[in-house]
Amino acid sequence: MDIKSWAVALGALGTFVTTIWAVIHGYHSDLRQADHDHQEIQEYIVKQIKEDNHGLRKELDDVRKQFDNDLNGLKAKKDAMEQELNKQIALKVSENEALRKRNAALERENQAYRERYGEL
Repeated sequence: MDIKSWAVALGALGTFVTTIWAVIHGYHSDLRQADHDHQEIQEYIVKQIKEDNHGLRKELDDVRKQFDNDLNGLKAKKDAMEQELNKQIALKVSENEALRKRNAALERENQAYRERYGEL
């Protein structure tokens, strides 16, 4: 073989090796890009989940605060109603006691009348 044939064979071999290297390099480059894309998607998903959780947590805290405010308002109303009812009960008890005393006095007066004038 002459030099020209060797040069053509060597050129063909170089082209073949370069093509194989390009295919292998492209494959590994695609794998790295796929891993990179996969990682970006995972980071995006984690970020979205964190944002959603933060939003839900804030909404839950707002609802809990509103519930606490409503509960405190209801407790205040209950306490006011309880105080009013206790006042009314105390008034009725004192009225009842006064009526008992009045009734006892009337009973004594009636008994005295019966002792003095007899029964009708």
